[in-house]
Amino acid sequence: MLRIYLVRHGQTAWNHSGRIQGHSDVPLDEVGLQQAARAAEWLAKRVQAPLALYSSDLKRASQTAEMIAARLNVPMQLTPALRERHWGAWEGLTREEVIERYPHHHFTYLYDPLAGTPPEGEPMTAFWDRVQAFAHQLYAQYSEGELIVVGHGGSLRIMLCDALAGDIETYRRIRLDNAAISLIERVGERILVALLNYTGFLEI
Repeated sequence: MLRIYLVRHGQTAWNHSGRIQGHSDVPLDEVGLQQAARAAEWLAKRVQAPLALYSSDLKRASQTAEMIAARLNVPMQLTPALRERHWGAWEGLTREEVIERYPHHHFTYLYDPLAGTPPEGEPMTAFWDRVQAFAHQLYAQYSEGELIVVGHGGSLRIMLCDALAGDIETYRRIRLDNAAISLIERVGERILVALLNYTGFLEI
């Protein structure tokens, strides 16, 4: 069996204020650092000998991954393939500011996320393709063992959608909180989502 633990990065100041981050390289705040440490402790109790740890190269993810890598004594591999979607001109803005400054683009995105690309942003199809390609590369490279993948709400939801044979509507219905852990299991060609958005370790 192949088990892939998906970990969303801890909280940032922009998460707390509701600002769109995308490729903006925002670090974890104090709460996010504590969340990452607790995620690392939870994983250390369940993952015995991970084969690899992959992480987005953006700071909020790599900081989370560094704590996990240190606690589990596993090398960390950074990749831009796991980055969040690039939101272009919307980055740094709140939802309310997007509606005020880009009402037409916001309306289009709201009703058709595939067509509604923010100004200077990454098309949803391109975002989907790059993350899905990363997921399929993992399946091709590993047939058993345990892996850890640290990413973002968007990139990890695409991996979960791929496991669920879902589409953009599935993507819009998955919730991933900061530092949440999900689990994908694969036996042969059968792929299952065995855990989704688990944050119980943050309540300690």
